[in-house]
Amino acid sequence: MESRKFDKSWLIFIAAAIVFLAIKIPAAHYSISDENTYYKMGQLVAGGQVPYRDFFFAHTPLQAYVYGAVFKLAGFNLLLLKMISALSMVVAAAFVLAIAKDRLNAKIAAAASALFLFSYGTLLFSNFPTGAELAVPFVVGAFYFFLRKKHFAAGVLAGIATGIYQFSALAAAVFIMTAPIKGRNRKAVMMLFTGFAATLAAVALPFVLIAKGEFIRQTLLYHFQKPAEDVSKGAIFLRVVKTNALLFILAAIAIISRNRAKTLVITTAAVAAAYLAAFPLMKTAFNYYLLYLLPFLAILAGYGIETAYIFLSEKVKFTKGMAVAVVITVVLASATMAARQFTAYNAQDFPQAEDTSTYVRENSLPNQEIFGDDSTVPLISLLSGREIALNSADNNAMRYKSGESSMQATIEKLQEKMSKKELRFILLRRIKTETRTFDFGIGTVNDFMSFVDEKCTLAKEYGQMHVYDCLKT
Repeated sequence: MESRKFDKSWLIFIAAAIVFLAIKIPAAHYSISDENTYYKMGQLVAGGQVPYRDFFFAHTPLQAYVYGAVFKLAGFNLLLLKMISALSMVVAAAFVLAIAKDRLNAKIAAAASALFLFSYGTLLFSNFPTGAELAVPFVVGAFYFFLRKKHFAAGVLAGIATGIYQFSALAAAVFIMTAPIKGRNRKAVMMLFTGFAATLAAVALPFVLIAKGEFIRQTLLYHFQKPAEDVSKGAIFLRVVKTNALLFILAAIAIISRNRAKTLVITTAAVAAAYLAAFPLMKTAFNYYLLYLLPFLAILAGYGIETAYIFLSEKVKFTKGMAVAVVITVVLASATMAARQFTAYNAQDFPQAEDTSTYVRENSLPNQEIFGDDSTVPLISLLSGREIALNSADNNAMRYKSGESSMQATIEKLQEKMSKKELRFILLRRIKTETRTFDFGIGTVNDFMSFVDEKCTLAKEYGQMHVYDCLKT
């Protein structure tokens, strides 16, 4: 009963969560990011459309339906949509606290939970929703129940997480593989697997029946078809380590300390290692994939904090009060630096969103459509009330480079829409410097740019947004 007592650690957590949300709310503004694609998909499913059949969707379906529920209840509400992601991190942090509190001093567990909330990765990756941030609390929740030998519940939560974002399946695989090592019997493993498989099947089966082979093709085969991007995954990883240094340092201390033989350390490290090992194998490596690492690093960091405290009090001969003060100071300094860095981040701000949307709305008919850059056009569609041609909420260049979609067929369909005066604007992102021009997204596909240059006229520029009029002669 003692472990269930509402103690000061939960008060610390609540205070940390309030500060976290207070930081996140002012950051809920228009962005150039994939989030716009997923918000638009939420609008589409709220209107009765079905992923995979009516529009391309490379993720498992639950994310779109979470946003669809928001559109049903409140329409396009950016703050509410953003806060779902922020609250997901708060739930994940609560599970970090609950897991660490079972094995560590309650206040150390609260510090580990706060360290997760105020890591730069948590603050940043939850500000540009991708689906991963919605799945992570279910993954950590599954781990919580796995540790408590509630195997079926763990499998169900892992199944929900995978129904939100495919990368979550890796955690379920680790749970299943490590269960025998932890002395679980075959029945426990089967309960875990059954809960996972039954939940995922319940999520996927309706879409398999409705969209048939498109579900498997878009959520699975497409990711194998994508060409590998020429990016330094090592550099991406090192940036994540640098900006979340204290988490990694404390987790490393836990692994090399006398705690390394403890069951929770081994199991937590196994999940973290699995995601770490999978990252360089991804064809397209995005930094937010490493969000899955952070809650598990935070659990390990709890042991690292305990080890640091023992070292300071027993080896350095600090008084207990001094040792606690040092630990608190370091954690607060790390959290403050992360919060400042997050609030200063503006690389993905989209201040031209309103002006661009107003121009599109005022210079087109309600039944005319737009097309173009995947990271901005969905937002322009939501703000202007103009639909996206071909229902291309996700119009990323990789669809064409992978062969999932035919550029020639797409151009022919767009030409047909132009002939019927249905497609009015194509919007692209382009940054010009004195020496170079940088194109983004579908603007990097040469055949498409040739088509735009031939058929459309540059009508307006709003910063990096270039609006091409495809009906104006």
